[in-house]
Amino acid sequence: MLGIYTACKKIQKNKYSILYLRCIIRAYKKLGVEYNFYHINEMLEPIFDKVLDKDEALLYTNYFGLKQNTVLSLSKQYKNLIVDNAQAFFSSPVKHTDTFYSARKFFGVPDGAYLYTDYPLDKKFPPYVPNLHTKHLVGRLVHTAEMYYNDYKESECAFSNMEIHSMSILSEHILKALDYQQIIQRRRENYMILSHHLNNLNKIKFNISDTDDVPMAYPFWNDKVNLRHSLISQKIFIPKYWQCVFEWTTAQDIETEFTERLYPIPIDQRYKEKEMNYIIDHILE
Repeated sequence: MLGIYTACKKIQKNKYSILYLRCIIRAYKKLGVEYNFYHINEMLEPIFDKVLDKDEALLYTNYFGLKQNTVLSLSKQYKNLIVDNAQAFFSSPVKHTDTFYSARKFFGVPDGAYLYTDYPLDKKFPPYVPNLHTKHLVGRLVHTAEMYYNDYKESECAFSNMEIHSMSILSEHILKALDYQQIIQRRRENYMILSHHLNNLNKIKFNISDTDDVPMAYPFWNDKVNLRHSLISQKIFIPKYWQCVFEWTTAQDIETEFTERLYPIPIDQRYKEKEMNYIIDHILE
């Protein structure tokens, strides 16, 4: 949740290290790259007025796929902007702006990410073999995601210490077979259903009707006590993002509030209006 700007130690002909938060910090320490945090405001925008040196870069997250306008604005201010689109798979990269994506946050694939950069990559990476990282994906097809959550966490942890690979053939085939327009439509429709019923209770509001944004989730900022526990008890899984920020923030910081009270309500393409209404009913009860 905290943003990072860094004195980007250049690696292999002007390539920057662009991992994320705990992973990025581990990588920075390994490579001897200096970094600093910046805060964000209540609209998930950076509180940042530093003039960057030539060897510094600003890393900004396109939160929930809803901050593309902020990305565009920052790209005009900072030449060395790195955009984390892990939560914004369908947001277009900005010209001359290094940008990375994650397929796993949007689709049922064991691995897979995309890097957009102007720098030529002159090194070939071995393809990833996902033999050990498919148990949770297969399991949730016949059981529940909850039953395989520990397998999911083990899979995610394994990636953090892994060398760079190219995408597996399995993920490539799955991603090629998807109907992306149908996925976009379903996600946007689900988001707008939640927005229509919950915006009056939401302390943070993003209207997508006048944008092309395709959200990862519906961010619901609310002070209702035990809401996450209540929803999980009804088989509505609400992840808790950015828990590692507690290492660097205080109880008064907005990042702490977001980690505790900003609930990412699922809107993905597996669900339709029936599931959205089920979620709404349990939030409003």
